[in-house]
Order: sequence, then structure tokens, then C-alpha cells
Amino acid sequence: MRKALPEIILASASPRRRELFAYFDLPFKVVVPKDSLERDRARTHRQVRVLVVENALDKAMQVAKSHPDALVIGADTVVFCKDRLFGKPKDLETAKEYLKFLSRNPHHVYTGIALSYCGKAWTDVERTKVVMDPLGEKEIEFYFSKEAVLDKAGGFGIQGFAGTFITRIDGCFYNVMGLPLSRLRKLMITALGYNPFVSSL
Repeated sequence: MRKALPEIILASASPRRRELFAYFDLPFKVVVPKDSLERDRARTHRQVRVLVVENALDKAMQVAKSHPDALVIGADTVVFCKDRLFGKPKDLETAKEYLKFLSRNPHHVYTGIALSYCGKAWTDVERTKVVMDPLGEKEIEFYFSKEAVLDKAGGFGIQGFAGTFITRIDGCFYNVMGLPLSRLRKLMITALGYNPFVSSL
């Protein structure tokens, strides 16, 4: 028999993270943090790693305050390229500028993950390199006509039509979607002290 799990809460408004976490086949609910502080200043790879972990931890701790006995999971994803940080675009013009730039330059997607459980916290970060075909304005506009992009870091989602112009990735595919499942799985096992992904121990 699987050990009794604590309540599991995903502290995220992202529908993609909700979809991905469901792959674990564990009961969970979503609670969106109200007071999350999205820090956005980072100019080196090292600073970006710190940034996404801080943002993820902030989200987890906000929800953990009202759910102290739950295993709370926070995550934060950004795109980093040539000393620039690309979060969610504020409008379609910004998204167009983001995607035009990123399609011409190899870039890295970072996701910080944070767990809060029984008064303790665990954090980790995943990095994936993405290479795209260079895109013209008409191609970008066509893509935007097919998908909503304002809720996606960098203005694109690898799981949709954008996957047709991504030529290579180096690292975790699910990280580019916003939730590195393998790294999260290992962090959950560490936090719980046992493996919740097996039927018997």
C-alpha cells in the first residue's frame, strides 16, 4: 500500500503546470498565491538561477502560510538570452519582439521549483537550451493567430505550434513548458522521505 500522502497543493495559476503535474497521478489541488512577488532583475546565468528559485519559493511560502500541513509546490519560469530576461510579454507587440529575438539566438529556459512541507523548504532549478529557426513577422503573426502567448515566458509554448520551428533542445522538454517533472519528482521524494510514486515500499 502507498503511504498516506499529505495534502498536495500546486501554488500556480498556470494551466500547463496543472496539466503536467497531473502526470504524476497523485491527488492535488491548486491554490493561486495572492501576494507573489515576481522579481525580474538578473543579468547573468547565476543571477537567473537565484531569481527563479526566489520567485518559486515566494509562491510556495505564500500558500504554505494558510496550509501549514500541506506539501506546497511553487515554480517560476523565465527565458534568458544575451544578458536579457524574458518573462511573460505584456502585449502582443512585446511578444513579437521577444519571439523575433529569441528565434535568432539560442537561449535558455530556467525553471525554479520550491517545496514547503512541515516547516521546511527545498529548492532546485532546471535549465534547458532552446534553438529555433529564424522567424519573420508574418510567421510570428500566424503563430499568434493560432495560440494565446501572453501567459507564456518568452512569448511561445513548445507544446503547441511553436514546436514546429524549434530545431533543437538540450535538456528537459517539460522544463520549457514550465515544470521540470524529473527534477520535481526527485525533490518530492526528498521532502517526503519516501517515494510516493510506487504502490508499495
